[in-house]
Amino acid sequence: MDITDKVALVTGGGTGLGRVISESLMHHGATVWISYNQSKSEAADTVAQLTAQGGAAHAVKADVSSSVDVAQMFQAIRDVSGGVDILVANAGTTVFRPFDDLDGVSEEDWDRIFAVNVKGTWLTARSAAEQMRERGDGRIVTISSVAGLKAQGSSLPYCASKAAVIQLTRVLARALAPHILVNSVAPGLLDTRWTRGHDPKTIDAFLKSSPLHRVPTLTDVARQVMVLIESTSVTGQVVPVDAGVTL
Repeated sequence: MDITDKVALVTGGGTGLGRVISESLMHHGATVWISYNQSKSEAADTVAQLTAQGGAAHAVKADVSSSVDVAQMFQAIRDVSGGVDILVANAGTTVFRPFDDLDGVSEEDWDRIFAVNVKGTWLTARSAAEQMRERGDGRIVTISSVAGLKAQGSSLPYCASKAAVIQLTRVLARALAPHILVNSVAPGLLDTRWTRGHDPKTIDAFLKSSPLHRVPTLTDVARQVMVLIESTSVTGQVVPVDAGVTL
């Protein structure tokens, strides 16, 4: 797909990985919509940055786990931009709990993680697909995690939710073929200020276990997202960006 003049939605697009993906889409010529739930000021800053560079960008508030919010978000995009051609389902949440602390994961934690990570991906993909069909074709890229491929991550429900996102990606790819391609990028540990500030020992351990002896950056992940969006022959695939730790 040629991204020039396409309309893209990045959920959770105002911060972290979502912001880098939004910047990449803008630099490739897309009009970028950034959804946020709580990070209003960050989303506004990202939109301001993109427009200052000559891009077209908009922010829209939506809780992706709410069907009402999602419907209103896609209506706003339709009203202003005519509909979406590209969805990057990036919004997600987690808690940090040791796997063996089963009682440390509350029912509220479990419900919220699955509501945002899985149901939110489903709701946004469903609404995006409706508009993509009207526009002729489309691309959906979900942001899963290597936590969905191996028993390692921030918490048990997070790993289970990302495994669900991976399978959801596959079934959506089958359901929406041939005109809408659906793939997933599965980041591993990422080199961010938050990661280094949270636990520097985690970085050191990752470097030792990684065949490439490096930690992927947000830009590494964004580049892979762009590859999948531009592809015309790849669907239903999950691409780890993890410096080889899942080998």
